[in-house]
Amino acid sequence: MFNWETFEPSEYSRNPEPSYVDLTTRSYVTAEGHATKHTDDPDFMRLAQATAKVAKAISGGPDKGIPIEGFKEYRPYPVQAVWTDTGDGEDFKIWIKQPLFINEKDFDAALTQIDFSDFDLGEIKFEHLAEGIEIQTINTGTVTPDSEALKVLTDTIQKKGFTRLYDDQHREVYIDGLPIDSSKLVLVRLAIDANGQELLGLVHN
Repeated sequence: MFNWETFEPSEYSRNPEPSYVDLTTRSYVTAEGHATKHTDDPDFMRLAQATAKVAKAISGGPDKGIPIEGFKEYRPYPVQAVWTDTGDGEDFKIWIKQPLFINEKDFDAALTQIDFSDFDLGEIKFEHLAEGIEIQTINTGTVTPDSEALKVLTDTIQKKGFTRLYDDQHREVYIDGLPIDSSKLVLVRLAIDANGQELLGLVHN
């Protein structure tokens, strides 16, 4: 079985030392919404659970009646979310990465097996997206504006002479799952322009 945690440890690093990823266009199961309580917000949790449910159904493949061409057994990727400060809360976009052999037909087939009691069909989408170049580190527990992880990343960006692309936006990858508690690690990423500098250890995927 392909396990992202085993085979892509640098992309999903648990090391507090800042590192760099360059993530090109891939397929994602997505959902969008607005939250006033960050990861504790009921609407965020509802949509995170919905996208995870769809991603899990896809991962069942032929055993679940989804005839995926070139299917290989895999562990579903973790939920991640891009958070954008809006002043009255935050807009969020949930992403769950899909293996290269998954396409929109497989997504549509999985939807036929889902119970839609807690979300609407139109709320979950299949998109091709790229993260681009990001700097990352880990945070323990819920990410807040004062979190050490954001301070470490911001300080590193300034020290290295990089440019942070979006001052009001960051990405969180829930490598220990949801809901968040005080013991769980969250991977925090900021989109950057390296301004032509070489990024040592850059993970390209």
